[in-house]
Amino acid sequence: MSRFFANSYDYESGSSSSEEDLLSTSEEELMSSSSSEEEQANDSFFDESESESDVDSDGSGDRPYGPDWFKKPEFRKGGSTGANKFLKNADYSNSEDSDDEGRKVVKSAKDKLLDEMRGVYDKIEDAEMTQDWITILAELDNMTRLSTRAQQQNYGVPNIFVKVLAQVEDAVAATSLQDINNKAVARAYNTTKQRVRKVARDYEQALSSFRENPEAHADDEAVQDNNSVSTFALAGKKTADLSSMATASSESDFFTALRIVIDSRGKKGTDFQAQIKTLEELLDIAKSPYETILAYLNLIPIRFDSSATLSYQPIDQWKASQQDIAKLFDTLEDSIDAYHVSELAPHNDFIEEEPQPNEQGIKQVLGSVYSFVERLDEEFNKSLLNTDPHSSDFLDRLKDEQGVYNLILRSQLYLEATSSDSELERRLARVLTRRFDHIYFKSVKLVEVSESKAWKSLREGAKSKVTPLDGEVDESYTFGLIDTLHKMLSTQKDGAQRRRAGLYQIYFYALNNQFEKAKHMLLSSHIQSSINNADAPLQILFNRTVVQLGLAAFKLCLIDDCHQILNEVSTSTHLRDILGQQSLQRVAANNATNPGGASNEQLCLPFHQHINLDLIDVVFMTCSLLIEVPHMAAFFSGIKVKRIPYSQKSIRRALEHYDKSSFQGPPETLRDHVLYAAKSMQRGDWDKSVEYLKKVPTWSLLPNTAEVLTNLAHRVQVEALRTYIFTYKRFYSKLSLLKLSQLFGLSQETVVEVVSAIISQYDIKGRLDEESKFLVFEKGYEITKLEEVAVKLAKETKYVSERLNEKKYVGSSRKQE
Repeated sequence: MSRFFANSYDYESGSSSSEEDLLSTSEEELMSSSSSEEEQANDSFFDESESESDVDSDGSGDRPYGPDWFKKPEFRKGGSTGANKFLKNADYSNSEDSDDEGRKVVKSAKDKLLDEMRGVYDKIEDAEMTQDWITILAELDNMTRLSTRAQQQNYGVPNIFVKVLAQVEDAVAATSLQDINNKAVARAYNTTKQRVRKVARDYEQALSSFRENPEAHADDEAVQDNNSVSTFALAGKKTADLSSMATASSESDFFTALRIVIDSRGKKGTDFQAQIKTLEELLDIAKSPYETILAYLNLIPIRFDSSATLSYQPIDQWKASQQDIAKLFDTLEDSIDAYHVSELAPHNDFIEEEPQPNEQGIKQVLGSVYSFVERLDEEFNKSLLNTDPHSSDFLDRLKDEQGVYNLILRSQLYLEATSSDSELERRLARVLTRRFDHIYFKSVKLVEVSESKAWKSLREGAKSKVTPLDGEVDESYTFGLIDTLHKMLSTQKDGAQRRRAGLYQIYFYALNNQFEKAKHMLLSSHIQSSINNADAPLQILFNRTVVQLGLAAFKLCLIDDCHQILNEVSTSTHLRDILGQQSLQRVAANNATNPGGASNEQLCLPFHQHINLDLIDVVFMTCSLLIEVPHMAAFFSGIKVKRIPYSQKSIRRALEHYDKSSFQGPPETLRDHVLYAAKSMQRGDWDKSVEYLKKVPTWSLLPNTAEVLTNLAHRVQVEALRTYIFTYKRFYSKLSLLKLSQLFGLSQETVVEVVSAIISQYDIKGRLDEESKFLVFEKGYEITKLEEVAVKLAKETKYVSERLNEKKYVGSSRKQE
């Protein structure tokens, strides 16, 4: 009945607005298309008296009724023209087209529903003859849904529904599982047996009445089930009071309220807070571990769903989710011999019945405990990305990382305890990757602290088969843990997961001063050959690993290796982007046109995982200083040297700008300090060069600052000596090695070693005397500084004259045209 005509209708006393609201949209349209006479004629389907369906005939037949109020009088009062069909108390006996074959019969929603139920009864009867239990199961589910629709519309429980239940019960009783050879049919038979038993329990009295007197239920009239109303019916009522159900103490009310919550999930206008409150109250009245597990499996995802539209889950809700997950683990660990929550468990349509125990006597509940931990970690990561990293709030939030890591380790141990050996590696892949993700960027000392706290948070006697802890958490355990995690993940079929695990291991070794081993791992993995085809998060991790490998080489004063590794990455114009260290807002702006790519949170890292960009710049420029300044001196002295790749951040480019500028102030920025150190090295003033470098405050970010600066100063002395020899060899016939030793603060043996290397490497026409006291230069074809300037000036003059001649030629050509 359409609500548009609600004020023009004469309602019966049995109708109410609340019942009207229960009609679905499609059923409401069907019912509004039928007349009131058709509805009353079919009321024999219900337990309603004839007196209620009688129509008051008070001579008002000409009065417009229902939707006919807008028709003209001639259409309402016409003799036998079809218009009178729509008038109240109209006489249809003289209608000319009442017997027309083309006349459409409009059925009410009740009749259509009843016809569907009869069709289900016939299909089950046919399937029973062929032992087609797959069809019987499907049709039983269909009948259950039809019964739900009937109860939602206050039709009661049709007799045909009770008849189908009795029919399926008899078929199940008459069939033996041993007579069924097909596995699929046998599974369908077992499922049908459990399902019909459950449904029959809700309609026990109606079934008993039907079996005592089947003839009394021959007509498809509604019967009243004085048992508790079906759970499916309650799920459809909008007026169900969840709070009152949750405070009830009976088992049926617990599952009834839980079913309502489950059925309402995902629907528009769902009140998440009401659902959370209901489930919290259900936890208080839960009597068995099974009920507690079900309540938590539904409560935790609803907490996450309640903040799905927010940038991250509010901290109070996040902490509540963390506590719920911890309590769920407590329940699972207490009842681990009876219940297992597994992603591989079969689906249970009837939550009121506990799952059947398997061969080991374990009842498996469908669910994923680790997915809750994973979602909790993702929300934690989002909150860090949305918090100002320079505020105290970020530091307070970062303290919760240990709690997340504790749950990750706890989920790993639970999966180990509930998984068979054949599926252990596959089920542990995600949790091991998540555990790796929390420790690969930390130093050994920090990992030791984190691991110690995580193991202490577990129950006494907790052990791991994959990452066992024997004794105390120390450096050997930490490196062994990294190797074990990589070994487990390297066997996975997912190529991206294997490469990610490999990069995690390389990063950790490079960070903790294991350069040679990390370099060997990177070269042997061949990741660099296919990284351009990888997804964006994996490319970011690769870039971070390369940078960390370069910093590891610099810590060991391996200047050439560091310069070679960092040359391509550090010279990028978007260094912050390729390292995943841009802000979340910038990522969202840049990624708005690429909805199919990675999520914004995957393209940026929390601040505590960042690599300092100033440190990368200073390290690269320092390496460039130590390599390019001697190289430039050798080149300008006429020595044939190999070409070094030219980059925007190289010291050579900075020196060119410095020489062209008319004014040079004191050093202010980090680059200025390195530049002035280079100028001092060119003059042979190594002491001043080291002084400029030591004033760079960024060195304090290195864990072994004092050792690095000591090695760096020695390398500056050596390179300053080489630069001096290349620059001034044309002005000397011989150089005293003792004087060079005193001038550059090096031992005489070191000076001899450096000079010998220069002579052999650059093919300089010079030699050491027999007693190694002097470096003797043989005069060759070297030009003096004045001659060098003259040659340069001649080249510039020639270039200018060629340009002028070219302009004159172009001008004359235009005049001739």
